[in-house]
Amino acid sequence: MVGNASRLVLRKNSIFTISDYGKSVYGEKISKEGQGYLRQWNPKRSKLAALLTKETRFFPFTENSKVLYLGAASGTTVSHVADLVPGGTVYGVELSYVPFLKLLELSEARGNIIPILEDARALERYQFFVDSPDIIYQDISQRDQVSIFNQAIKFWPTIRYGFLVLKIRSISFSRKDNEILRDSVQGIKGMKVKYTVDLKPFHMNTFMLCLSRQ
Repeated sequence: MVGNASRLVLRKNSIFTISDYGKSVYGEKISKEGQGYLRQWNPKRSKLAALLTKETRFFPFTENSKVLYLGAASGTTVSHVADLVPGGTVYGVELSYVPFLKLLELSEARGNIIPILEDARALERYQFFVDSPDIIYQDISQRDQVSIFNQAIKFWPTIRYGFLVLKIRSISFSRKDNEILRDSVQGIKGMKVKYTVDLKPFHMNTFMLCLSRQ
């Protein structure tokens, strides 16, 4: 395991993040723990939680990590990533206005989330809000999701580690899962796939690619 997992708790087949905030974000259970709180991380609601429920060897987060999050939606997973990097920053890029409003509200309660209303492909339009990220997390339902990921890691050479949520049915309804997975892995440029994890039963036809800079 890479990084510092001191903000992540595995207990009785459940996963939690240690948080400084005691308010629920999406209905998750919260309990007081020492000087902070334990927030239960639902693997059915978060693909990163599903990954960590199944595979914990790849964990590059440190307390000061700067995370570029493409496809931040309303902030369910973003909120837990923010727990993991209390001294760092999560740059949440989301194009859809309605979920962005919830992300914006979340950022107002937490000092380490920067919400960005923009198309993830338009790197030049939001580059000035993103300061030297070292981790990228992408969860975008588009046919060209691998291309979007490649553009970002080329644009920001400071990125050392990556998580790519590969949504098979967003790429093709007719091709076999293993064919799409194979071609997607081969299509990654500039990073090496360390682990490939099937996220079922939590998320069907979905894989997480865990990557590091070559």
